Amino acid sequence: MSQAKVDKYKEEKKNRAKTIKRQKIAKVVGVLVAALGVGAIIGIPLGKYIYNERKAEEARHRTIATANLDTWFEEYWGKNYSDALNPNGVNDILDQLNAATATDADAMEVDDNGVDIDYGDIEDGDEEINLDDLQMEEDD
Repeated sequence: MSQAKVDKYKEEKKNRAKTIKRQKIAKVVGVLVAALGVGAIIGIPLGKYIYNERKAEEARHRTIATANLDTWFEEYWGKNYSDALNPNGVNDILDQLNAATATDADAMEVDDNGVDIDYGDIEDGDEEINLDDLQMEEDD
């Protein structure tokens, strides 16, 4: 062996402990970084899922103080139904009920058997003529 090779070998042998120590540290750091990466990939979505499930479970079993419920109900009622209690609101509701339940029985003509007579509609150019209205005008 040449003297250069011998010197190189002696230097490597002398620094072998340091080199092995550095390789072990690099290996441990690499494993830790890989473990952190895998942990983040798996742990973050899993943690979010568990957090949301617990939050939903707590919401299902949550209790509320009576004072808070009363306050919430008063705000909700005031926002959605307070105008129904003023006189105009009551009249509006009654008008809606009357309109919804009103019948056209007074406006219909009935034959001897109690069957409604419907004269139908005809079109006269651009104008539509309701024959029921014409019949009622003739009766008056």
